[in-house]
Amino acid sequence: MFFINGALIGCWASAIPQIKQRLALDDGDLGLALLCFAFGSILAMLFGGPKIDRFGSRLILGFSGLGFCLSLPLVLLAGSLSELLLVAVVIGFANGLMDVSMNAQGVTVERGLERPILSSLHAFFSIGGMAGAGAAATVYALGGGLQHLLPGAAVVLLPAALIALRPLLGDAQGVESKARLIALPPRALWLVAAFAFIAFVCEGAMFDWSAVYLREVMNTGASTAALGFGVFSAAMAAGRLLGDRVVARHGRVRVLRVSAVAAVLGYALALAASAVPLALAGYALIGFGVANIVPILFSLGGSRRDIGHGSGIAAVATAGYSGSLLGPAWVGFLADAAGLRLSLAFTALFLLLLVAFGARARNP
Repeated sequence: MFFINGALIGCWASAIPQIKQRLALDDGDLGLALLCFAFGSILAMLFGGPKIDRFGSRLILGFSGLGFCLSLPLVLLAGSLSELLLVAVVIGFANGLMDVSMNAQGVTVERGLERPILSSLHAFFSIGGMAGAGAAATVYALGGGLQHLLPGAAVVLLPAALIALRPLLGDAQGVESKARLIALPPRALWLVAAFAFIAFVCEGAMFDWSAVYLREVMNTGASTAALGFGVFSAAMAAGRLLGDRVVARHGRVRVLRVSAVAAVLGYALALAASAVPLALAGYALIGFGVANIVPILFSLGGSRRDIGHGSGIAAVATAGYSGSLLGPAWVGFLADAAGLRLSLAFTALFLLLLVAFGARARNP
């Protein structure tokens, strides 16, 4: 399910420049659409955490996974900005519910195995993102467009989701958590939630603006722009495949801080590059840097025994998706005023806060 979610996100991210062109949107309009996508995701997480505790992640993951597959082609029905905003909320809701439920399922498996596995699971998300971006690049290179990419993704990934659901573990607790996710997360999760906010701001900027940057600032073609997200996803996958062993050996705090430094350096290289290969190398370093930040934070959020694991992950994920809500939209609004390169550079500076304050996070 992590792979399927990543593939759907990869198709969505690779479709953004085409959507922008198709509807003649400016950067501010696109930022508003991305804001609606993240808003839908946050609504899903506020709703989904307690429901996962009551009904189990397997059931919620089934509904949300099928919903995400079926909602992505709705983009083709949007003929105006207002219609796109509505579609973005729907797709975002399906993605958010799938995100929190698959991570809750991952924590269930991690508890049973009594060793870190969430980074490896997130690696499959990254591999899926790479596959989705690769599929998009292939479709565009062959002269296809959104009308081929998005329905094709649904046709391939819908049956895959049905097959993937069968071996998932049951983890229903029978009651909804009393955690108040609309307010602040529990005090013990405040720092983790703050880090999640920062991580999602910077990761979301890459998801939503990496292809646009290559297409409009670096003046590449559509297939090369889609490839940029694929390079980013491939590097994330590599980092996450190594992540569980690295975390077990060096501890979460050290991995968190070094990862943030690597991501900042990657942003610097990508934005300073005058040649596309150097920009892609920067994308790869960003991907490798951010690879294990979110899995570490989700693992911490879902490992507390005093609240349900669905609610713990939802609390951290809600803070994170608040970053997704503000981050990509902020990039778009700032890009209107100062240009996309400066906007992304300013966003990357938030990662330095993880370096400065990461030592205060627990290192179990």
